Amino acid sequence: MFVMGGVVLAGGVVLVGCGTETGAQADSETFADQIAAAIEQAEAGGASEAQLAILRQAQIDGEVSLEDARATAHAVVECVNNAGFSSFYSEHTEGSGLVIPEYSYSSDPEQEAITDACMVQEDAWVSMVYQMQPSSQAREDAFLEQQAPLVRRCLETNGYTVAPNATTHEVLCQAVDAILETDGVVDCLVEAGIDGF
Repeated sequence: MFVMGGVVLAGGVVLVGCGTETGAQADSETFADQIAAAIEQAEAGGASEAQLAILRQAQIDGEVSLEDARATAHAVVECVNNAGFSSFYSEHTEGSGLVIPEYSYSSDPEQEAITDACMVQEDAWVSMVYQMQPSSQAREDAFLEQQAPLVRRCLETNGYTVAPNATTHEVLCQAVDAILETDGVVDCLVEAGIDGF
């Protein structure tokens, strides 16, 4: 059996800790801060020179390109295949249109360990920065803003009262609460085309 892998953060990070606004978090940490921290962590964490080179170039360019994110995901596939296992490259497109490079691999525990090691070596920090950089987050935020009225309508149709002045973040957090309260029966995020949470 094959499973999908990769450092998939987009969407999922938007509602981490529904007690705080995502925008405020994004504003407090500039891309320069993100990339500097990622480079430091990658150097200490065993990233390959190829991954570090992409991060250092992103520090100059001001962003991680989709091409670079694809390159590191392909490097994971190559690393896994070179270790004698089987892995395939694929992509997932978020509702916002953000393309997330991924890879598939066997659910065998030995291969999972190899894949995890390859991911750390070749992809983890590039993928994280690619998904968390301001341009990616702005795209995700705009999509969530656009879908929020659909989430609100779904909640109200299912008997939930949504405050008239609720922010997009508050509406989405209320939808997460509804999912938890109903064991997934009321899933207004999926109904509004929002996945990855």
